[in-house]
Amino acid sequence: MKRKGKFKYTVSRCLPCIFIEFTDNTIKRVITIILDIHSHILPGVDDGAADLDESVKLLEALFEQGVTDVVATPHFYPMDEDIDSFKDRIGRAYLRLWEKAAGRNLPNIYLGAEVLYYRYIGNSDAVKELCIGKTNYMLLELSENSVRNGLFEDIAALRENQGITPIIAHLERYSRVPGYKKLLKFLSQEKIPAQVNASSFFQKNSAVLSEKLIKDGYVNFLATDCHSCSARPPLMKQALMYISEKLGSEYSSGFIRNSQIMLEVIKDSENEKQHA
Repeated sequence: MKRKGKFKYTVSRCLPCIFIEFTDNTIKRVITIILDIHSHILPGVDDGAADLDESVKLLEALFEQGVTDVVATPHFYPMDEDIDSFKDRIGRAYLRLWEKAAGRNLPNIYLGAEVLYYRYIGNSDAVKELCIGKTNYMLLELSENSVRNGLFEDIAALRENQGITPIIAHLERYSRVPGYKKLLKFLSQEKIPAQVNASSFFQKNSAVLSEKLIKDGYVNFLATDCHSCSARPPLMKQALMYISEKLGSEYSSGFIRNSQIMLEVIKDSENEKQHA
């Protein structure tokens, strides 16, 4: 098992990890904390939840699958909106959802963004506002045209200039993009974390690829990327069971532990900012 960055799978930061054999009857009992780092649960801000009712339904579905904490990561498209207006818009949506969900048995919600890569992203000081919570981790989405040398330079600039480590969103989606193998080599060499979608294991063309990415050590996080309960529902529980059965419980347990580590990072960062 490979080591990469701060997170245990591909495997790094050797923290205790109990290997769990997942079944439908035991999954909620054995998972006490799990964080979903990629979701579109905020009402009316992107192609995710259309309104508050759908947002709450997604939160209920996530909680039923053992998710205790979730990062809301609405799409940020730099060609359509500046960062200040985006933050204002999603902040208002977050407040509405927080008020609706308060006092209910639902996952805790943190703010982030799914940031579409753009050239010279590492030169923007404002991009720090798009990180997960108050951490230095940012969910980065790539496009069909983004896998080129400029991408690697910009990721290096994100780290060096802004202190930001990107997490590559749904790594399995870029397999047909020119330069994909070069991208994987770069991510491995530079210890850049990546995420695969839980739904990918239930899609004919991506299940084998996601399995291989995990076994080859390129993946650190499993996330739902949920948009709605009908079209793109959360499948965290199903994916953990699939991974445990097909690849081994050490992988499913590792993804759970990585999510817990990220949650620790989020909470530590919030405490640091409060006491700064």
